[in-house]
Amino acid sequence: MSGQNDDDVRQLRQRMGEPAAEPTPSLIQQRMALDRQRNLAIIFLIVFGFNAAWWLARGTLDNGGVISWILASLFVIVVAMSVHSLLSARRKLRAFEAEHGPGAGKRS
Repeated sequence: MSGQNDDDVRQLRQRMGEPAAEPTPSLIQQRMALDRQRNLAIIFLIVFGFNAAWWLARGTLDNGGVISWILASLFVIVVAMSVHSLLSARRKLRAFEAEHGPGAGKRS
């Protein structure tokens, strides 16, 4: 029964002229998404870089316990992930500009 209902829905959608795929975002929306990813990576890098430096200094200078070193290592991992995300966003932005032109999607 369910298979027939699916076929009926599919036929109804075809008759209604519903698009088969999702619409493609505009160039402005695509650039905004790339900029958002880049900006978020920069913010994470600054915030978690400061935290990593703080906990590394605290662990080194105060002869901090295991907790200081665990937190420092976790923050260093997040910083590494942020660097990866930033490089990925820059790579995607370069590919986007190579495909659509250097000023594509910029709002004036």
